[in-house]
Amino acid sequence: MATNTEQFIEEVNSKLKIKSIRLVVEFFITFARFECALKSSIEFANGNGDKVEANWSKFASSIKDSFNPDENKKLKDAVDYIIQYPPKIQILLDGRLRWRDRIFQPNEPEIHKLSQHLRDIRNNLFHGGKFNGNYQEDVSRNYILLYNSIIILNEWLNLDSEVKRNFLEPIS
Repeated sequence: MATNTEQFIEEVNSKLKIKSIRLVVEFFITFARFECALKSSIEFANGNGDKVEANWSKFASSIKDSFNPDENKKLKDAVDYIIQYPPKIQILLDGRLRWRDRIFQPNEPEIHKLSQHLRDIRNNLFHGGKFNGNYQEDVSRNYILLYNSIIILNEWLNLDSEVKRNFLEPIS
């Protein structure tokens, strides 16, 4: 008899193409490793003896002047898509889960919006809000968000040598 998790994974495997499963796994691993690389870079770590967190805002500020999405079409398309069609955030309203747009300050730099959107994409997937099995290439907005996030994270790695070195550090 299958456990609850095995039953759910079997359902996921029956609904998703292998390419879509690989994209979800690639996104999770890339995002997790990127965040670890930020924390390992000390400059982009907040914390104390109790916990540590990646300082995404400080990282975004540090690459703001060198990040140029116009350098190549693939990167520009990825940035434009996420900025124009950002992920929503999950809220609880009247006892029901709902979705709403994230609200930014009017003068929020685009790089900070992009950084927050990438974290929202991770949160929506990791916390189950987007795990409806709809990750088919060329069909799902979820697929496009994950795909574009990986393109952006790869570019960001090229903009900070210490973060990139930490990201590429061999796994022990």
